[in-house]
Amino acid sequence: MGRTWSLRAIVIAVATVVFVTAAAAATVQVDGLRLSATGQITPYKLPRHQKAPIAVFIAGHIDTVDGSVPPQLQKMVIKVNRHGTLSTRGLPTCTMERLHPTSSDQALAKCGDALVGSGRFWASVVFPEQKPYPTRGRLLVFNGEQNGKPALFAHIYTTTPFNTSFVIPFAIKRIHDGQFGTQLTASFPKALGEWGFVDRIKLTLRRKYQLGGRQQSYFNASCPAPSGASVASFELATAGFYFDGRKPITIGVTKNCGVKE
Repeated sequence: MGRTWSLRAIVIAVATVVFVTAAAAATVQVDGLRLSATGQITPYKLPRHQKAPIAVFIAGHIDTVDGSVPPQLQKMVIKVNRHGTLSTRGLPTCTMERLHPTSSDQALAKCGDALVGSGRFWASVVFPEQKPYPTRGRLLVFNGEQNGKPALFAHIYTTTPFNTSFVIPFAIKRIHDGQFGTQLTASFPKALGEWGFVDRIKLTLRRKYQLGGRQQSYFNASCPAPSGASVASFELATAGFYFDGRKPITIGVTKNCGVKE
């Protein structure tokens, strides 16, 4: 049975959760570590009160000022504005067991009906006593359940330097934190082990489907403009990054939207 949760925008360095005008970019630099996030939602104009289908584009990047290997990302916590919703009613789910280990094609063959996003990732594989080996590959996001609770599974796959796949689960829960209504949490060492680190992603989240002869959308949003105003500016999402041996770093993305009359 489906559930409705406040929308999330993945801004990772994977990455989560932005409008048809120029994408909003935010950058934070702390002690030589630099994080950048960009988000965009289409369409730009949305209803003032009712939710309408949207597509979400997300890009994230982690690097260091001096080019050294970034510290291990331990955890990421994303909070998303309550004016967006994620609706899973009637949408198939997938499980970790079906997705790992698989290639991108195998993951789509097993769980394609639960696909809600796709994109690319860039990462560095860490070998003992060697420089990090750069690699890149495909990123797929699936609607899922974990321990009986809603989740999103980010499936990453690369063929260089050898065939490797990982699944990063994002636990989803409803929150009541001011303007934010949904929280997503992921543990990276648990998912990636000692393999390396993902340092850049580009991802589009979009899914429409039929239920009972009516079109449904996994991602939906309204424009929180006050009465009489045709444009609103709001904080779409914040992402907290927790690194090994460092204080957490938080980065937020602020967006504008127009009211569809």
